[in-house]
Amino acid sequence: MPALTPHRWRTAGAIAAFASLGLSAALLWPWSTSMAQKAAGGKAPPPVPVKVAEVQVQDQALSLSAVGQVQAARQAVVKSRIDGLLTEVNFTEGQQVRQGQVLARLDDRSLRAQVAQAEAELRRLQAQLALAQLDLQRYQDLAAQSAVSTQQRDQQQAQVAQLQAQVQSQQASVRQVQTQLSYTVITAPFSGRVGLRLVDVGNIVRLLDAQGIVTLAQTEPLMVVFSVPQTRLSDVRQAIAQPQGAVVSVAEREGGPTLAKGRLRSADNAVDAGTGSLKLKAELAPPRDARERLWPGQFVTVQLDTGAIAGALTVPAAAVQRGLKGPFVWRVAKAEGAAQAQMVPVQPRWQSDTWVVVAPRADGLKPGDQVVVDGQSRLKPKAAVKVLAAASGAARSASQP
Repeated sequence: MPALTPHRWRTAGAIAAFASLGLSAALLWPWSTSMAQKAAGGKAPPPVPVKVAEVQVQDQALSLSAVGQVQAARQAVVKSRIDGLLTEVNFTEGQQVRQGQVLARLDDRSLRAQVAQAEAELRRLQAQLALAQLDLQRYQDLAAQSAVSTQQRDQQQAQVAQLQAQVQSQQASVRQVQTQLSYTVITAPFSGRVGLRLVDVGNIVRLLDAQGIVTLAQTEPLMVVFSVPQTRLSDVRQAIAQPQGAVVSVAEREGGPTLAKGRLRSADNAVDAGTGSLKLKAELAPPRDARERLWPGQFVTVQLDTGAIAGALTVPAAAVQRGLKGPFVWRVAKAEGAAQAQMVPVQPRWQSDTWVVVAPRADGLKPGDQVVVDGQSRLKPKAAVKVLAAASGAARSASQP
């Protein structure tokens, strides 16, 4: 064994010192880690900021909204029923016209001549018939005296019958030509508003022209046609069952002022298999100041009143969440002197885009409870919460239909 020189003694001492420090560090590491964990675990997380609204009990009007299209009660394309030259246009574009009012005229000179010719031919045949009837009377008198043969009498009687048939045929020809003449005067089939003129004076109009002369729409009353999803058929049945028809309100846009109200009149006889919706039609009674704001073909927002629930327990639609066990809401309640979040299951009875009517339960929501409407993503049961704002009852009532 070599002797320990002073240099070797210094080296061995340094090694021993480093070993001692390493052992101390190893022994202190678990202790320091556990203390940090305990310190971190003892500090509660900050409360979650949320916005809340109050659960209320009140009579809830039931309604459903849909996009509809305004339609005229009747609409027609005014066309010529014969070929002819257009000589007059007696309306102004956009004018209100009454039933039977003359809208246009065609050149009728040729048809008037045909009527005169047919009437003259009718008078000639009537004169021949009158003469043949007088001859028949003479033959009958002579045949009674055996002055002429019964064959001559029968021939004269056949001639009278032949002339009677010719007169009847010519009378029908006269009526036909007169009817053709009446087609040169084009009148409004019903009262309404005319559209843009589709042909000008001097043009030849034909029976087979598809566009016609002008379109006519009956704007009083107006109708609105809209579709509702088949999931709301129970509400639609309640609306149809109302004796006077369910009330329908029409606005230019959702949440806009009501332009007109009316009554539900009819429903389609089947659900559209392609869209899964049912078409409904309502008759509108627009006030005078709104008649010019509703136009056939215009798209509007329709609200159909389907009934009401008395004493309904209502919560904002934003409060209802969907979980694995069904719908629920986060209720804010006081526990241990602090506001905490509680998960409360709910059973919706009716809902719209804004409000949900829930079925009352013994262990469920109560009137006056505060439910979270914003900030639910960070919540968990018994999580501390900080209420930022609460929806006022006045604001809620103002938004009700």
